[in-house]
Amino acid sequence: MANNIAFQAMGKTYQANATTTSQRITITADSPCNQLLVSSHESQSGGKPVYFVVSSNASVTCTAPTAGNPQYSLVVSPGNQIVYTVPVQFSSNPLYIAFITESTTGEAYFTPGEGLG
Repeated sequence: MANNIAFQAMGKTYQANATTTSQRITITADSPCNQLLVSSHESQSGGKPVYFVVSSNASVTCTAPTAGNPQYSLVVSPGNQIVYTVPVQFSSNPLYIAFITESTTGEAYFTPGEGLG
């Protein structure tokens, strides 16, 4: 893992159109990596965050946290991007991402790679 360089994409970018029901995408990378650049193109005024869980388990699901009901999930807020280090290295072994939003819809993009965001 090369954390001292600018983010380098190491595979295709995947779009996730989140709703209030957990959905899942499968990501593969062109070469071994364990980071994701996650971007939201939602408007900062009125857009919804996208919550997600990454796993090597194909049956992974995601639940949006609510007051008094915390959940294991990561989040990308509207109009932002962030690089997350995920718990498994992936390439030909797929990474599964389950995602959800709290109301209406939200949109996020996931790009495998390495480096700083």
